[in-house]
Amino acid sequence: KAVVSTQSTGDEYVLEDLEIGLNSLFQKVFKTNFAAAWDELDADSQADETYTLTTVKSLEGAVEQLISFFGMQPCERTERTTEGKSSHILLLAGQYKDGVECLIKTKIVYDGAVNMKVSARSADPSLNELLVSSI
Repeated sequence: KAVVSTQSTGDEYVLEDLEIGLNSLFQKVFKTNFAAAWDELDADSQADETYTLTTVKSLEGAVEQLISFFGMQPCERTERTTEGKSSHILLLAGQYKDGVECLIKTKIVYDGAVNMKVSARSADPSLNELLVSSI
């Protein structure tokens, strides 16, 4: 016969804060033809949102932060910006933890502040909303 003790040993363990960002939920996916992949996904489920980033001071900074934030694969060399330009389009592809492929198209304009329109497409409309509202 087994005896179970109900007395506590009084041990305490300190847990460190753990922050799980959106980038932890995606795996990078390489797309050779982003436009074709974008067109294959249902435009009716696309989610869009517009933002102004007040803490970012350049197109390059915005691109770097967005790639890091979403944790997706930049497509068609859009991680590179052209010096002297005031606008840029960043294309990202990833696979969500449940296997759903997602694409993000971000139109970025710098005119003293970074303004951008983020558009997301996948087979899951609620995931599209999550992506564009998470910034």
